[in-house]
Amino acid sequence: MPTDAEISRALNALSTTLRDQRPDTFDASRAEEIVTGAVAGEPTLRARATGPTSGELRVREDGRLLATIDIHEGQWRVERKLGAGGSSWALSQPAHDER
Repeated sequence: MPTDAEISRALNALSTTLRDQRPDTFDASRAEEIVTGAVAGEPTLRARATGPTSGELRVREDGRLLATIDIHEGQWRVERKLGAGGSSWALSQPAHDER
């Protein structure tokens, strides 16, 4: 199971890369490469397309939904769905600023 810090790092890397590269469609294998690289090459997360411009990220170990990925108002959005594992200070929130 990835740590909360690894999850945050992976989601930030994915969000930043999608916003910078602006692909037209969601590529699950590319998303998985990005998040695996962000967690030191450990394949703890699995990406899956749910539509042409949407997908999800799940914890490989148990299949729990970690985040949803889609295009919202013309920009890629990565939204964390799995809460911060019992942390008293970390709050579950999107991996990017939606302002």
